[in-house]
Amino acid sequence: MQRGYFNAAWHDIKSSPGWLGKLVLLSLVGLIPVFGWIVVYGYVYGWARDIAWGVRAPLPARIFGNEDGKLYSRGFFALVIAFVCALVPGVVSAIGGIVTGAGLFGFGWTLHEGSVWLPFGLASGLIGLLLSVVSVALTVLVTIFQWVGTMRMSVYGRLSAGFQIGRLWAMIRHDFGGLIRILGMAIVLFLATGAVVGLLSLVFMLIVFFTAALAAVGFLASPFEAAALSATAGTAVVVVGLALVGIVSLALSVFISMMVARAMGYWMRQFDVPAWRGQDDPMPFELAGGAYTTGPRTPFR
Repeated sequence: MQRGYFNAAWHDIKSSPGWLGKLVLLSLVGLIPVFGWIVVYGYVYGWARDIAWGVRAPLPARIFGNEDGKLYSRGFFALVIAFVCALVPGVVSAIGGIVTGAGLFGFGWTLHEGSVWLPFGLASGLIGLLLSVVSVALTVLVTIFQWVGTMRMSVYGRLSAGFQIGRLWAMIRHDFGGLIRILGMAIVLFLATGAVVGLLSLVFMLIVFFTAALAAVGFLASPFEAAALSATAGTAVVVVGLALVGIVSLALSVFISMMVARAMGYWMRQFDVPAWRGQDDPMPFELAGGAYTTGPRTPFR
């Protein structure tokens, strides 16, 4: 029986030698602004590209190995696609916030001037609510486009391949159900990791509270030097605790990215990637479905 995307991705990760160490190292690299996530995306989507081609291999041994020479360009292109895709729902959400704010202003002015502004306030509030719903729906749709676009870019190694809306939409329509399964997996992972981070934060807050209480007692009952030592120890606990929560949060984010990328690699296999030609040529499933007439093809390089 064929494994689901979740099980297949998790099996490949945990079967890779030293996978936990690689996850921690990627998380530390991710602390570097911009460049860090270029490396993370380049690494995980390079691995996803391998399985899309039918090449089953463990996680690459070296984070900066750059075996195919496209680690950094692939990661940069993935970051660009993610940024562009985030703009669409972000703009809609911002407009919704402005309209909702105008509605609240209308209600407030109604209380001051009478009922003249009431229709304006109601209309603005409803439009703002509608735009919020549209923003959520757009976020889901754009996320799917981002994943498919990033995989297509990874296959061809060119940024333009990730923005071929017609090709992306054809792939999405071909197996929308599979993408929804991956999206559901990602949501579950986000909720689970959020719970873990929340629990760690709660434990950290309790430790800070306990340490602060001890420091306060020490300050009242001890000489100045002992109180200063207690305060220093408390500060160290806070710093270490914040660093720990931050690193765990980042590691979980990298893990989710790795899971989603690998799952998307498995999803791409159904499109017979080794048979692809140029990025403007029809894909095998389109030819099989009669969507295009066959003609001269550009060799895939």
